[in-house]
Amino acid sequence: MRIFISLKSKIVFLITSIMIITTIIIIYFTNKDISKAMLDQQNMLSKNVLYLIDLNIQGGYNNLISNKLNSILRYKNILKSRTDNTVKMIEQQIQYVKKKELSSKNAKDIIKRWVNNSDFNKMGKLFIADTDLKIIAYPNTSYLGSDISNFVDMKNKSILENISSSMPETYPVINVYNWKSADDKTSKYLTCLRKYKEWNWIIGSIINIDNIEIEADQEQKKIVEILKDTFSEIRIAKTGFAFLFDNNNKILAIADDNLKENFARATNTFTGNNLLQDMIKIVENSEESLFFKSDKIGNEEMIAYVNYFKPLGWYVGVTVPVSEIKAPAKKIVSKQSTLIGIALLCSLLISAWLVSKISKPLNMLSDYVKEFSSLDFTQDDGQYSSIEALPKKYNDEVGRLAASFIFMRAALKENIKQLLETTAIKERFEGELNIAREIQLGMVPKIFPPFPNRKEIDVYASIEPAKEIGGDLYDFYFIDQDRLCFTIGDVSNKGIPAALMMVITKTLIKVSALKNINTAQIMTEVNTALNNDNPRSMFVTLIVGILDLKTGIITYSNGGHNPPILIRNNGKTEYVTSLSGPVVGVLEQGILYKELSLKLNPGDALFMYTDGVT
Repeated sequence: MRIFISLKSKIVFLITSIMIITTIIIIYFTNKDISKAMLDQQNMLSKNVLYLIDLNIQGGYNNLISNKLNSILRYKNILKSRTDNTVKMIEQQIQYVKKKELSSKNAKDIIKRWVNNSDFNKMGKLFIADTDLKIIAYPNTSYLGSDISNFVDMKNKSILENISSSMPETYPVINVYNWKSADDKTSKYLTCLRKYKEWNWIIGSIINIDNIEIEADQEQKKIVEILKDTFSEIRIAKTGFAFLFDNNNKILAIADDNLKENFARATNTFTGNNLLQDMIKIVENSEESLFFKSDKIGNEEMIAYVNYFKPLGWYVGVTVPVSEIKAPAKKIVSKQSTLIGIALLCSLLISAWLVSKISKPLNMLSDYVKEFSSLDFTQDDGQYSSIEALPKKYNDEVGRLAASFIFMRAALKENIKQLLETTAIKERFEGELNIAREIQLGMVPKIFPPFPNRKEIDVYASIEPAKEIGGDLYDFYFIDQDRLCFTIGDVSNKGIPAALMMVITKTLIKVSALKNINTAQIMTEVNTALNNDNPRSMFVTLIVGILDLKTGIITYSNGGHNPPILIRNNGKTEYVTSLSGPVVGVLEQGILYKELSLKLNPGDALFMYTDGVT
């Protein structure tokens, strides 16, 4: 067509086509991306809501477990004290027998009568059994002569198995057993048993712990009531709501009680399954969300997010209509389409006018762009281009565009120059940091085993700086033939200042340790030395210890450091929480640190760490 012969018409047609196609693409992908963004935002919002609800549930559950454990511990102490007191009474009677003030039979009868009358109501009862575990004294006479040897605990082990010959005479065994009454009714009793060898008796005390389970159920109901109040306050979009149900598909809490019955019986139209069963399935499959539709809940497409709280067997979730999630996206796209249409029309009118003015110098700019791509911006060769006259010749967009190209060329030269200089400085700085890191790590022992000829001790240590250079430190060395000095510490802050502080601290400790002074004096000397010149108020958490290999005794001082963990050879662990004083280096001179001690038996271990591990 002759209309497209001129450059102007071709440019106008091209610009118009590009802008229309671009507009269609922008509107399509904007609608798609905004809808996805809204779903992602709702996903994040729902997860945050579920997280907060989970925190509430977890907090209530923790209180429930804590109360339960406290009750068990309190009951254990009561039972142990009661059996101990009974043994003391028996021993008192034995003294009367030895003084011949009572016969052995009378003494035993006195104890039996006392036990038969020792009903503590809800706080349990005492009993005495012979070595065959037949009851010979008990407040409930229906149990007299009963055989309790086959009563089992939670692991299905009988009392007879648990009180084998290895059971210490002076140490009670406490466990939960299922006690059967005369009518074969079974209840859980916390039972404390202790052998008394001289009379061939087993002293026992029991407390019914069914009440603890009842209290736990009541606490669980309180959690549900709190969640009901919480759900009523939660707002998700316009009509979204939160809900809670258990493994039996029973709705425990929901934002609107009117939905409770319908929600429990709702069927997912998309799958034909019970809605709650579909929600359980997405949790089992680790899926993030569930799309569903049900005529019992608005008959519109909705999305649900569900979490499972395993300790209580609860499923907690939130659901919101998909239309409410996408509504803002539709509104934004509609407004955007209107604005783009107006902008398109204006752009077409303006472009038709501008094309006539910029078509002439357009080729010059195009040629310059080709030339521009081949320029070496690292060289200042004084190259001159024909477009340098355009800013003066054309006082319009073409002139300003040409000026922009000229400015861009100069700016690129300057930026590339600065980039090269910055890169060189950065590479040099990173190289120095790496060298400093290698030097720092080279100052701590890293060959293990460090003392291959000393079979009575095994030492291992590791350090992994969080950045290029850290402030953590450790060291160990023999200060004489049988004493190993060890230390671990953490300097405040990171980087080169912390590394320098670490080197100074490590050196001061070693100098002080070789003076053959105790750990408290070492800590005091190091604190004084660091405090003398510490303008940045940096400090060190520090443990200094000396292990005597002959006795296994560790004398140590802990200046504000994380408590070590003592690991016994039987697998038991405990925190060593004692402190000798504050952190080292920032408080005034003259602070006296305490020296503490503990003993390592063969096979024991002492584990120390810095706060990066916790």
